[in-house]
Amino acid sequence: MTALEAVQVTLMIMSSPKMPKQIYKEEVIDRIIEFTRYQIVHSVFTAYDPLYRQVHKNGGDEDEVDEEEEDEGKRGRRKSRSGKPKKLTSSRVSTAVSIVLHKLCSILALLKDLLSVEKLLDSTILQLMKTVLGTFGVDNIQLLQLKAIGVASMVFNIYPQHQTVMIDELLSMLWKLPSSKKNLRTYHLPEEEHKQIQMLVALLLQLVQCSVALPELRTGQEKASTDTRKCFEPAVSICNYFWRNVFQRWAVPKAQEGSDVKVVMENLVLDLLATINVPEFPAASLLLQVLCVLLLGPAGVKSKDVPVRVSAIDILGQIAAHLKRDTVAYSKDNLWILQETQEGPSGFAKDVCTSCGHSKANKFILRCDSCKRWFHGDCVGVTGQDLIGRGWFCHCCLCRNQLASFDPGSSGKSHDTYKVPEDGAVIVQQILLNFLRETGSGDNVSFFARRFYLCLWYGYDPQGLQSLAFYHWRWGSKAPHQDFGITSNAISRDIIVRITRALGQQRPLARGFDRILERLLASLQENASNPRAKALKAVSAIVEVDPGVLADERVQKAVEGRFMDSAISVREAAMELVGRHIVSRPDVAIKYFDRLSERIMDTGVSVRKRVIKILRDFCLLAGGFPKATDACIRVISRINDDEASIQDLVCKTFYELWFEEHPGQQTQFVADGSIVPSEIAERVQQIVDVLKSLPNHQPIVMIIKRSLTLDFIPQGSKTAAPTNISQAAVRNRCELMCKYLMECILKAEETSEDSEVQALPYVSALHAFCIVDPTLCAPASDPSRFAVTLQPYLKTLADNRDIAQLLQSIVYVIDTVLPLLRRPPQNLVEELERDLRQLIVRYSFLTVVHACIKCLASLTKISSKKGVVFDFLVRQFYKVLESWQNSEMIQEKPNILRSLFCLGLFVRYGAELIDGMNDHDVTMNSVLNLYTHYLQSEDFEVKVKALQAAGFVFLARPDFMMNESIGKVLGDSLISKADTRLKMQTLRNFYEYLLDVEKQMGLANAKDGESRDATTAVPIAAGAGDSNICGGIIQLHWDRILERCLDKDEQVRQAAIKVVDAVLRQGLVHPMTCVPQLIALEVDQQEGISKLAHRLLSNLNDKYPSFFETRLGDGLQLSFTFIQTGATHASRVKNKVDQNEAAFARAGISRIYKLIRGSRNSRNKFLASVVRKFDWITSQASTSFLMYCTEILVSLPFNLLEEPLYLIFAINRILQVRAGDLEASIKAEFQQEPLCGLMKQTAPDATEEGTSIQVPQEVLKHLQVQSDGAVALSLLLKMKRHLKITFCLDDARCQAFQPSDPVKSAEVVSRQAAKDFDCTDIFAKQPENVAEVVQRYQLFKSLLKADTMDYSAYAPPASTRKRGRSSAAADGLYQGNGHAGSKLRRKSAPPAPASDDDGDPDAEEEHGRTPSKRRKGKSRKP
Repeated sequence: MTALEAVQVTLMIMSSPKMPKQIYKEEVIDRIIEFTRYQIVHSVFTAYDPLYRQVHKNGGDEDEVDEEEEDEGKRGRRKSRSGKPKKLTSSRVSTAVSIVLHKLCSILALLKDLLSVEKLLDSTILQLMKTVLGTFGVDNIQLLQLKAIGVASMVFNIYPQHQTVMIDELLSMLWKLPSSKKNLRTYHLPEEEHKQIQMLVALLLQLVQCSVALPELRTGQEKASTDTRKCFEPAVSICNYFWRNVFQRWAVPKAQEGSDVKVVMENLVLDLLATINVPEFPAASLLLQVLCVLLLGPAGVKSKDVPVRVSAIDILGQIAAHLKRDTVAYSKDNLWILQETQEGPSGFAKDVCTSCGHSKANKFILRCDSCKRWFHGDCVGVTGQDLIGRGWFCHCCLCRNQLASFDPGSSGKSHDTYKVPEDGAVIVQQILLNFLRETGSGDNVSFFARRFYLCLWYGYDPQGLQSLAFYHWRWGSKAPHQDFGITSNAISRDIIVRITRALGQQRPLARGFDRILERLLASLQENASNPRAKALKAVSAIVEVDPGVLADERVQKAVEGRFMDSAISVREAAMELVGRHIVSRPDVAIKYFDRLSERIMDTGVSVRKRVIKILRDFCLLAGGFPKATDACIRVISRINDDEASIQDLVCKTFYELWFEEHPGQQTQFVADGSIVPSEIAERVQQIVDVLKSLPNHQPIVMIIKRSLTLDFIPQGSKTAAPTNISQAAVRNRCELMCKYLMECILKAEETSEDSEVQALPYVSALHAFCIVDPTLCAPASDPSRFAVTLQPYLKTLADNRDIAQLLQSIVYVIDTVLPLLRRPPQNLVEELERDLRQLIVRYSFLTVVHACIKCLASLTKISSKKGVVFDFLVRQFYKVLESWQNSEMIQEKPNILRSLFCLGLFVRYGAELIDGMNDHDVTMNSVLNLYTHYLQSEDFEVKVKALQAAGFVFLARPDFMMNESIGKVLGDSLISKADTRLKMQTLRNFYEYLLDVEKQMGLANAKDGESRDATTAVPIAAGAGDSNICGGIIQLHWDRILERCLDKDEQVRQAAIKVVDAVLRQGLVHPMTCVPQLIALEVDQQEGISKLAHRLLSNLNDKYPSFFETRLGDGLQLSFTFIQTGATHASRVKNKVDQNEAAFARAGISRIYKLIRGSRNSRNKFLASVVRKFDWITSQASTSFLMYCTEILVSLPFNLLEEPLYLIFAINRILQVRAGDLEASIKAEFQQEPLCGLMKQTAPDATEEGTSIQVPQEVLKHLQVQSDGAVALSLLLKMKRHLKITFCLDDARCQAFQPSDPVKSAEVVSRQAAKDFDCTDIFAKQPENVAEVVQRYQLFKSLLKADTMDYSAYAPPASTRKRGRSSAAADGLYQGNGHAGSKLRRKSAPPAPASDDDGDPDAEEEHGRTPSKRRKGKSRKP
């Protein structure tokens, strides 16, 4: 302790001014520094850091302080459960250590003063640097570290030659910092609550700030540098040196070290951003500026390494977001001092405080004598008790007077031509300088900050060297005082921070925001998805600060470009970016609406969901969105989405828009006295507007239906009571909507001459509500109100499409309401019968006639009369058909067609009424006989119409389809030669019948009290109602229906697959009977057909995986046949699809393969079954089909490396068994006369001679069979080589594979940029002469010889293909292995074990041919 006090006294003497040089002895100073270092390490470090204590534990020369601290540590130490001593904190160290610590802090402060007095040797400086910088590696000694920062800053300022060494030491300590330290940030920013930074960052900032100084004033004879920015260059070079050293370590990250470097970088950036507006640390902006310059170059976003680019984009995004936040805050800041840079000092309101903007009120207020502005005393720190005798000046006026006192000639350095700038920026700068001078602390932080500011402003002063004297004067100028008794109150720190932020907007970092933003937008075009996603996140952070950035054309173009990104995650992030902020800016929303709404058709489920949510937010805008109707139309287009969750989201969206009652909303009624609230009226109008743009009302029907049941709400979140209340509220709102629709219909009749057309959309909307629940149109108070109101519209004489749609909807509403009327008014019944009769007989649109007949049947069933009109019309139509049956007059043909149609509908809806008729001539059997006759008519139009009407009859009497003559007619209508209209009508009849059966089954279940969810599949038909008849009918015609699935006409195919869908839902046939046809339809170019086929296949694979696998091969064969028939040839030419069959089918077969790819057994069976088709002895497959299979196999979407390996394994099995025998057999044939010697000639000679050789027909047929085998094996060899090149597989890797090996999920497929598979050199046609046989054999032999080479002989150079992880690993294995396959084939292979029929043997043989055949093939040359 005495020694420490002696050192203190010595340093006090040495650091005193004007001391004689004799006292500054180098030996004394060195001993002081050495002693100080020893005490810091042995007395302080060991008390605060266990690591130092362990290192110096056995030193043997600790002094009393160490021993006392050690005893105190032993008494107070607690051990954890693991037995290790806990780290001592500063609150548990001894009093003696604390005293020593404070003594050492005093010594470091005196050393700092000594540095400014005496020039020390370099060796002394290095020892001192080592001492002070070592303090930053120990925790809980913040006071000592602050003093060390002061010493280091002084050394850095006085000894420029040691600056790089100090930066290197700082970097080394930075890398040693643990990234997971809890108390990483221990430097408290001045007067900033809860803001701390790392000590090393504080040291770095102060080192940069003390590296600059204003140039010295020179006399006229001395030459001064004209470049004013040179005084600022040392700080720039230090920043550049620091960051380049950081980048050297950051650019090459390795494992854990790389992640640590990344964390260090992130911590550095966070600390610099935290200090960017702190007035004491202006160097933070410069450090970030240099960092941004480097990040925008090859070391950052232009780096070749993707992880480096990602990290650089992330950091740039953080910096840009912070800069934008400061810009926004500055633009909104109305600080009165900052107005100096924007407006003059005049024009201020009287008795209104310039600072806060409030009036005088009861507060003390005073006025500046210079600018005449008024201020509250509290706002400027003046109280009423202060004596103001001569006037008072505001801070701006004080600084203006201070600057005006500058005398250019006082310096005597010939700068008298300089004029002090009169703009407000200089005044604001001076306010900042005065604040730093007044609040400056003893650690010189404010001292160096002021100097840094002056150098910065001097460097950018347009007057250049002439302003140097002015800046020197500002350095020495003191803050002014008021003229009266009080001093000028210091301005608040909050105002100074705002001033610092405002001045920072003029610095290069803030002005470089646009360049950073452009670079981030350019990164959105990256090839890799990770940088694109990170750049989008960075732009999102900027937009979150200022949503107005989205209105920038550059940002809009870049963000909209990411709407079409190949990665789903990037597209979703782009939607998230726009959706999160666009709602608050309707003007920006309109700009993005068109491109954003297009993505509702996106293939990514998450993207579609996000778009729907954004469009919903558009529609819910408080002020209304101009394109709300368009947004609703876009959303409702996804009501039939393949994803059930999206269907639920769409229904939930419209429930919130149309049917949900928003709490707290005031009820206002329509102005014309209606009982319907105006809010309901607005929603109804939107429903009508949406319905106008839809092709039919089916989407609206589904939304209403699901909103009434609330089935889109998750079951776990629904409770009984709230759900019942919500359902009742929705139903009440629907009733109000129907009432308002009726009011709109009546209003359209009153206000418009063309009332029917104006009322059409409202009637269509009412029709939709009535389909869901007819009781909505039959209010309990007056059930017949809707029917009575709508009935007069049936008397219209207009006959056009719009009126037909209007009449159809009105008739439907009346038809559904009639059964709810217990006693319908007699006048209503009579009027309806009369109007319906006229429409049935005369109206030209058959859809209206259909609705009228159905309504008349319903009316007859509830009428008190005996159905006179119904019976009359049935007899009339029957007589017309019966009379024409004998005469067949051409002029009566239109009446016959209408009669066929109408009588069929009467039978469909009134079969029981016909049975109850007293007319014995008109019975169901007589009607059947009548239609049987017309179904055999030679007039095609009559036959088609009779088939349509017969479908109506079959709905009422399904057993009629079991009639022999009817069955024959239906069967003939489904043959391939039948007319398309007959096929379509027959399939439509079957489909409508199946839907009717489903409906009847649903009604039966509802009557039995069985709850059935509206969205679930239809129950199995077995044992319910007419299920036996239904199953018999379908099974009778099932084969013909499956044939029509592959019809040339796409409409027929679409109708047939709908029938198959309904049949599979009801379980009427064995599901595996249709699998080949569905596989063939997977390659259909019509998207609707292929999607439905894939959905059905997916369901079958889930339910019956074992059966599904057995039909895959048949399906592949059928798909080839389907394509060869040219069924979709027209669409292929229209869409410019590749005419090659395999290229046409790749997408469909790939989707099927993805279904079975998850099961190892299933995919192996599929691959083996396809490869077995190349065994020409057992399969007898055509060459064109084998080529089709080859191209399909090479294009399968393999996910694991095991998949191509197994395919090569299966190929080698065929080659091993067949290749040697085939080669020997062909050689034997050509060794006989007259073919002997033909193989020894060259190819042209052999071809020319082989053409003229005549051989017996039996020999030629045998050669043709062998030639087909050679072509099949040639395809296998080419496919094998292509797989090896594409997936980087050499012979050793292939031969080491066994199907029984465990699955290696880590071996993910990495495809190389190889050429597309080409089999154009393969001969597809069968050889016609010996010469063509020779060509095929020579090709087979060359491919067989090439199979002994490694794949690298054919692979492209490494520089021209993308190298993945697997290819890089493969290169190490493949070097020097060019003849591995040849050497392995020379070894004897074990005999091939027997395999089962399904292609999944327990043990497989080695690759290659049998040894005997290989040796035989090599024994002599052909």
